[in-house]
Amino acid sequence: MANTDVKVREIRLLESYSTTYNRFMESTIHMLYRFRNLFTQKDDQARDIEHKIKEHLNIAQQKYTHAKAEYEAALKKNGGADGKELARYQQTMEMYKQLHEKAKKYAESAKKLYQNIHGETDRVIWMTNRQREKLEKSKEEGDIFLKKAIAALKEYRK
Repeated sequence: MANTDVKVREIRLLESYSTTYNRFMESTIHMLYRFRNLFTQKDDQARDIEHKIKEHLNIAQQKYTHAKAEYEAALKKNGGADGKELARYQQTMEMYKQLHEKAKKYAESAKKLYQNIHGETDRVIWMTNRQREKLEKSKEEGDIFLKKAIAALKEYRK
């Protein structure tokens, strides 16, 4: 009687479903890892950009400091610097001062932007990890359930 209730084809279909289910879950879990890694890469890129902007700020600071020192040296020069030379030093110093101020604003904006990006990235990574853990648990529970069902059907068929 058990032979007529449960067909071999039905058991094989359930085994096939079990295999497909496991592959689907593994693929989904793998995609979540890739998703998380993508956000980590974007966070790293944002941090690198922030560092590059800080480097440009440091360069602007150095150039401003150098131009200021040249201007002050020209003021103290024995015999005095001529008006054109002094005006050129002052103009250069003012140009680097403006450049330095602009670079400071960009560095502050970049820092705030990176902090926001990093906070959101951390949140997405946390949510992704939580979802991945749920999927891994679901995969394990589903696999156990399907194996028990297949074993029970095979046993019943005997």
